[in-house]
Amino acid sequence: MTRSREATERAQPDLLHRPLRMLEALAGMQQPASLLAVASAVGLSKASAYRVLRSLQDEGYVDHVGRRGYRIGSRSIALASMVGPRPALRQRARPVLTRLAAAAQATATLHLRSGEHRVLVLGVEQNSEPLRHIVHVGERAPLTFGCSGRAILAHLPAHDAAKMITGHTRGRTRAALERELEAIRVNGYALSFSENHSHLNGIGVALLDPDDGYPLGSIAVAGPDDRLTDDALRRLAPPLTSACSGLAPHLATLLGPNSSARLDALDVTIQDFMETAAD
Repeated sequence: MTRSREATERAQPDLLHRPLRMLEALAGMQQPASLLAVASAVGLSKASAYRVLRSLQDEGYVDHVGRRGYRIGSRSIALASMVGPRPALRQRARPVLTRLAAAAQATATLHLRSGEHRVLVLGVEQNSEPLRHIVHVGERAPLTFGCSGRAILAHLPAHDAAKMITGHTRGRTRAALERELEAIRVNGYALSFSENHSHLNGIGVALLDPDDGYPLGSIAVAGPDDRLTDDALRRLAPPLTSACSGLAPHLATLLGPNSSARLDALDVTIQDFMETAAD
């Protein structure tokens, strides 16, 4: 194999990864987002980011809205509707979240993992207090941050978790975070106090694949810190754990690696997208 061919093959993965990283970063930003903001989020120069965004724009995955910047395009939304939480999952999860939210008079949310982050995909609010956790579907945060993320992180394979801890410690010492993750595995739940949202506390439990214990996501309950104190959160652990144990097998059937769920095709061709990104 020639050196030029070897260099080309080494560069190929990056050509494929850049558009995907760009889409994931843009989806987690307030939109429209400027070219400079998107470039900074993925660690590229403005020129390189523009070339990737232009390719995504030509294929309908990103929209350019003039001086205001870029936003997720209709083709990305169509793709998300196919590979994201499908109606069957929402039908299973919403009653579970509704019961938890009603019992705690708080907000219950379902989160799925997206790389080194967790993404809020479904939520139910059951109180009208001014200070409450308002659901923002698509909200994204590192797995090291907040109870919903750390509940997932604690159950990931050690080598995957170590990489994320190194990249997203947010001022924590690695040893302290590792001790907390061990406590989460022992107790079965994670707690957070005014981390993702000021004056809001929460408890999160992982949704584990019953076959291999892999974390598919998490459910969290959050509310005002004057009501959901440390003791109040811990009292929510048994019903939350029970709810996760009941939902996890259904989630694994729909989203797990051995899922047999049928996917209906949309006008989205991933192979075309990957080939375009590599050109």
